[in-house]
Amino acid sequence: MKHVLIVEDHEENRNLLKLLLEVNGYRVSAAGNGAEALAAARSAAPDAIVSDVLMPTMDGFALCRAWMQDEALRAIPFIFYSATYVRPDDEKYALALGAVRYLIKPLEADVFLGELRAVLGQWAGRPAPAPAPPLDDAASRALHEAALARKLEDKMAQLEAANRKLRESEEKYRRIFDSVQDVYVETSLDGIILEISPQLATLSQGQYKREDIIGTSVDALYADAEYRDAILSAIKQHGRAIDVDSTFRNRDGSLIPCSVSATVVRSAEGESRIVATLRDISRRKADAGSLLETEARCRSLMQQWFDGMCVVQEQKLVWCNPRLADILGYAAEADLIGKALASLACEEDFAATAEALRRLIEEEPGPLGLAFAAVRKDGSLIRLELQGARGTYLGRPAVLAAVRAACAKERAGQALENN
Repeated sequence: MKHVLIVEDHEENRNLLKLLLEVNGYRVSAAGNGAEALAAARSAAPDAIVSDVLMPTMDGFALCRAWMQDEALRAIPFIFYSATYVRPDDEKYALALGAVRYLIKPLEADVFLGELRAVLGQWAGRPAPAPAPPLDDAASRALHEAALARKLEDKMAQLEAANRKLRESEEKYRRIFDSVQDVYVETSLDGIILEISPQLATLSQGQYKREDIIGTSVDALYADAEYRDAILSAIKQHGRAIDVDSTFRNRDGSLIPCSVSATVVRSAEGESRIVATLRDISRRKADAGSLLETEARCRSLMQQWFDGMCVVQEQKLVWCNPRLADILGYAAEADLIGKALASLACEEDFAATAEALRRLIEEEPGPLGLAFAAVRKDGSLIRLELQGARGTYLGRPAVLAAVRAACAKERAGQALENN
């Protein structure tokens, strides 16, 4: 069983590489830096060494130079496996030190194992080929310093790229922060306002600026403590508050209805904070009031209409006005709710009425005219005319219909003729 020494300061990478080699039949020993690797190899010489470059105490380049200066170790093949020193000049330096391979992480497992087998195959059953003469101290030091300088350049470039992305993110955040219409607020858990967006001036109609609020209690954002308590209660129960009604009290005492959404987050420093948005819903409240008023007017008109009105869903009456109840001889609309409309027809007209309603519900959008004899509550018959069309009621498909007694229409016609 071939013995491989792996040198890697990152514990997770070291364990993964160790596992890969062991499941493929190698005996593995491991070290966390170059100094540990030298001690381990001098205690039990491996058949090959696989080393990272960037490590504390003694890096991979220093380890390779010391390895090649040791008469007992220099014949053992040295393989670099690095993700940090990846320039061609780094590979040239490694090979000049005496390494036989310079592999760049990450590699597919099969590729890495193939390279290792190829190296070990060169040593199988015969003396190891003589490595290149070691570099002298001056040349090695110069190349090592150049490699470190390249690494520093790469790190500086990466840092600059990261800083550039950070600046871009900050600028993007600031644009969003300054342009979003909602008021953004950050508070500490004990209720001190840490940050608030400039939109506070818009919400307060110019009566407050963000500088007036930062550092004060969150109570300044609410007309009454009950609103703050409702938001905190929602956060405790559900982890966040969504669209909770609140009211902002302005400097002049005027009240502005708001919707608040909030949650708890952790800052980069590990501190918990509450972040929230306040949205002015004055227009929403006004529109809702207008809608309710319009709905009330329409309902009042329908209730007083001189024709019977009804809504049918799944063949059954779900709403009707008092006039329809009066036409059919019922004391109240509630006596009709739940009845199948077709069931009001007399026996002779039942089948035709039911089929006409089915077509209206399933096939024809309408309007559809229908005449049938209906049975009143007292058992008497009355001739009805129904005009219906397909629509929706409370978000579900329905038939909307107007119902008139035919006799009333006839009496109106006679009155016109007499005049």
